[in-house]
Amino acid sequence: MVKKMIIAVLILSGLLLISSPLMKGCLIAYLSKSQIESELTAEQARKNNMKKADYDFESIHPPGFRETVQSSFNRKPKPIIGRITISSIDLDLPILKGTTNENLLIGAATMRPDQKMGEGNYPLAGHHLKQENLLFGPLLHIKKGAKIVMTDFRKDYIYSVTSKTMISEIEANAIQETKDKEITLITCDKAVRTEGRLAVKGKLIDISGHSNVSRPS
Repeated sequence: MVKKMIIAVLILSGLLLISSPLMKGCLIAYLSKSQIESELTAEQARKNNMKKADYDFESIHPPGFRETVQSSFNRKPKPIIGRITISSIDLDLPILKGTTNENLLIGAATMRPDQKMGEGNYPLAGHHLKQENLLFGPLLHIKKGAKIVMTDFRKDYIYSVTSKTMISEIEANAIQETKDKEITLITCDKAVRTEGRLAVKGKLIDISGHSNVSRPS
């Protein structure tokens, strides 16, 4: 009897190990989508943007299965300040204030406390997972000229991709403030722990009133 129980436990453990990457991906997709579909007003986003946030780059790591499960049960309000949409690569994510592991499980995270939409350089970080349709994974397929729409739910800031380059994780100048009005999207160059980063830059080409219906492709 004991031998059968041990075998059963080993089988169940094996099945869990095999299925955990898929389950983790499903949970991350759920976390991201649930935040996109939540009813967040422009005023709530503004208040979230006024709160203090953490920018602890050294503590960032690829999300684990246990961490993802715990986050799915965390009902604490998220510091969402906007949304980023790139229709050409089917990317639609909430923007959260602060570079933390919790924020990166859900969407795109701001990388400086002083950044403002539509002004200077607006850098965002996102995870690149083995399921490349999740989070910032689709950026690997973005092309020059693609439209990036970022919104604070009051205005839509539309950018056109100007470059897509590989950089080192220590190249901090990629996220520094600039006089040019641009956006910088950063993710790992591989779906594993790596020192390489993909940096996608775009220039601001238009600002309009926020629209939930029309999104440039």
